[in-house]
Amino acid sequence: MTDDSTDNDSDEQHRSRSSRRKFLGVALASPALLGLGVGSYEALSRSEDSYDTALVCELSGAQDDLVGNRTAVSADPRLLDATGLSVGQQLRLARSDDEFATYTVVEDRPEAPDDIVRMSDSGKFRLDLTGQVDDEADELNSCPDPRTEHSLPDEFEADVSATVPADDLSVEQARERGELVERLDERDSSLVTIAPHGGGMQPRTDEQAALVGDLVSATSWRALGWGPTPAAGAFRRWYVPSTELSPASFPKLEEIADTDFDVAVDFGGVCESGIEIGGTADEALRARVRDSINDALPSCAVTAELPDEPLGTADSMLLNRLGDDGVFVAQSYATRRAYWEPIAHGVAAAFDDEFEPTAMAGSCE
Repeated sequence: MTDDSTDNDSDEQHRSRSSRRKFLGVALASPALLGLGVGSYEALSRSEDSYDTALVCELSGAQDDLVGNRTAVSADPRLLDATGLSVGQQLRLARSDDEFATYTVVEDRPEAPDDIVRMSDSGKFRLDLTGQVDDEADELNSCPDPRTEHSLPDEFEADVSATVPADDLSVEQARERGELVERLDERDSSLVTIAPHGGGMQPRTDEQAALVGDLVSATSWRALGWGPTPAAGAFRRWYVPSTELSPASFPKLEEIADTDFDVAVDFGGVCESGIEIGGTADEALRARVRDSINDALPSCAVTAELPDEPLGTADSMLLNRLGDDGVFVAQSYATRRAYWEPIAHGVAAAFDDEFEPTAMAGSCE
């Protein structure tokens, strides 16, 4: 099981490079390709109306496929049109100044009234944050399962916004306010390093992506999100599966969405102890990354492995949309906490022969 299990449970096979590049440029931007197009109903849009506030309701009887999905919502196409959203994009819903979360619009569903947004109980749980964040149950090294218990009514109002990152904030301000920001270091490189779930969601992954980008002059994109407390709530508030992340909802990600990267390296989380090197890259490249990481780690540390069934192979995962070859570096929180920097140096050495990862191996004393 991974921190990002939705990202990695797909049995999709590695398709051609051209199909992945086409998916990046078209699929998320085109609801019709998802079978969820607005269609003729969009003609009923009323752009003059205000949809700053939505009425959040339970799922209907025809939405069994959304039961248990903690990040998915449906919305009326008129609400989506008025807020500049479409199916496949993310939105932010807020009950109060302290209770807000990010969701993915997976269905445009005509409603009456037309300001209705529907979600599952596990989706509502993410908005029930006041006094509900348990540091012990929701601590940084946990692997949260979808939970359905909440104290919210069947219907309630929530502010709706197409703005997900608060990129006007510094990282420290975002941490203090429980917000999410993007960071992009764009360089002239065929390699991109990413951390879609940085900050408090999967701690240290953003630092790894940034460090490798610095060491090998690669482009680096990170999303950093925090919860109501420094130690809890970030995953619950901000997590969106990598398979669903839309560049249209993350302005800095959109800046590089059409760049032709040869390789994308994703630093992510895995619940089981250890380090797994997955992705769509061929075994030779993944083995080089594995060996380089192991050379950089102390002899007594856990070792990176190539699993028989590698994670991160779905074409819809962000790293596989960005790069012709994807390398998914999945690590448990305990591993990242102890060895995040040697792991990053090992990855850098795999892409730059000037590094000597064996010289960085620490002591076990």
